[in-house]
Amino acid sequence: MPRTKPDGRAVAIETLRKVDHERAFAASLLRFELNPLTPADRGLATELVYGVLRRRGHLDAAIEWAARRCMKDIDPRLHTVLRVGTYQLMFLDRIPARAAVHTTVEIAKRYGGPRCGGFVNAVLRRVADATPEERLRPAPALEADPVGHLCGLGSVSRFVAELLLEALGAADARAFLQASLLPIPLTLRANLLKVDRDALVREVGGTPGTNPAAIRLPGSVGILPSELACVADGRATPQDEAAMAVVELLDPQPGESILDVCAAPGGKTTHAAERMGNRGRIVATDRHPERLARVEAARDRLSLTAIEVTPVMPERRAQFDRVLVDAPCSGLGTLRRHPEIRWRLSSDDVRALAKTQATILAEAAEHVRPGGILVYSVCTVTRAENEDQLQALDENFERLDTFVSGPHQPGAPDGFFAAKLRRRIR
Repeated sequence: MPRTKPDGRAVAIETLRKVDHERAFAASLLRFELNPLTPADRGLATELVYGVLRRRGHLDAAIEWAARRCMKDIDPRLHTVLRVGTYQLMFLDRIPARAAVHTTVEIAKRYGGPRCGGFVNAVLRRVADATPEERLRPAPALEADPVGHLCGLGSVSRFVAELLLEALGAADARAFLQASLLPIPLTLRANLLKVDRDALVREVGGTPGTNPAAIRLPGSVGILPSELACVADGRATPQDEAAMAVVELLDPQPGESILDVCAAPGGKTTHAAERMGNRGRIVATDRHPERLARVEAARDRLSLTAIEVTPVMPERRAQFDRVLVDAPCSGLGTLRRHPEIRWRLSSDDVRALAKTQATILAEAAEHVRPGGILVYSVCTVTRAENEDQLQALDENFERLDTFVSGPHQPGAPDGFFAAKLRRRIR
C-alpha cells in the first residue's frame, strides 16, 4: 500500500489491524501511533479505535445485513475498513454520512484496489440508508435469554457474557456492560509531595475525585497524558481511582518496608511511595523483568528515591511490613479500557491466570512478617481470580477488609477486587 500522510482514520485502521493480527492492545499501540497526528485527528483516531473494539458485535451484524453475507465470506482485508466506516455512520453523528463513506472507500482502495472500493461503497451506502432498527437489531429480553441479551446489548462473546452473569447477576452485568460502552474517563493522581491538589485541579480544569489525590478530567478523548505538563514534570500520574483505592487499602506508612511483587508499570508502586512521604523502602519486582523499565521511568519522573527496582524476588527469609500482590488477571473490570477482552478472552486464559495468581500469591505471602499486611488485588470480577485465591491463606492470615468496585455508572472507577489480610502471630 503506498505511503500517505497519516490521518485519524488511517491510523485507526492500522491500529485495529495490529490489534487483530498481533494480539496487541490498543492502549499500548496508540501511545506511539497518535504522536504524528493533529489534536483533532488524535481525538478521531482514539474514538474510532475504542469505539470499533467496543461495538464490534454491533458493527459486524450491521455489515452482514448490508452485505447480505457473513463476515467470514468477506475479504479479510476489508473487515477493519468496513467496521471503521460503519462505526462512523452508526455512532458518530458529527461526521456527515457522505464524508464517512467517501474517506473509507478511498482507504479501501489502498488495500484492495477499485473493486474493493466499490464493494465497501455499496455496503456503507446501504448502512447509511438503513433505519436504526435495521442497523442495530434489539437484543433478546433479559428475562427470556440473559446470555443472549448481554451479548446483544454489550457486544461481547458468549463466554464473557456468561462470566459476567455468573459473577454479577443479570441486572449488575447489564449495567456493567452498558457502562463499558462509554468513553474512558481520564483521572490523574496528584503527587502530593510536589503539588497541592486544589491548585492542580485549577490548572488542568478538572474536578476533585473521591480519592484525596484524584483529579477527573472532562472531555479527555484523544488526550496524550504524557504531554500534560503536570505529568511530564512529575506532579501527576494518570491512574484510575480504583487502582488508587488499592494503595489506600495497603496503607503504607513512613519508614516501613514494602514489597510490590507485580510492580510494572509502576502506578501503585509510586503511589505507595508518595503515601509514605518517600520515607522508607519499597522493593519493586515483576515476573516480566523487561517491563521494569517503566517502573524506573515512573520513579525517576516523580523523584521518588524510596523505590528499589529489581528483576528478582528477595531471598526467601526476607520479610516486609507490607506486601502488595496486584496480580495479572483476565482484566474484565477494565473492559471499557481494554475492549479487546470482549472477544479475546477464553476459558483457558482464566484457568491459566488463576494458576499463575496462586503461585505468585503463595510466594509473596512468605515475605510478610508476623503481624504484617498482605494486599491482593485484581482488576476483574471472576470468583476464581478473587475470593477463591484467598482460601489457601486462611490458616496463616486473617481478613481485615475488602474493596470491590465496578464501572456500573458513568464516571465510576474500573472493576477491582482487593483484600487486605494480616499475618497471624504464632
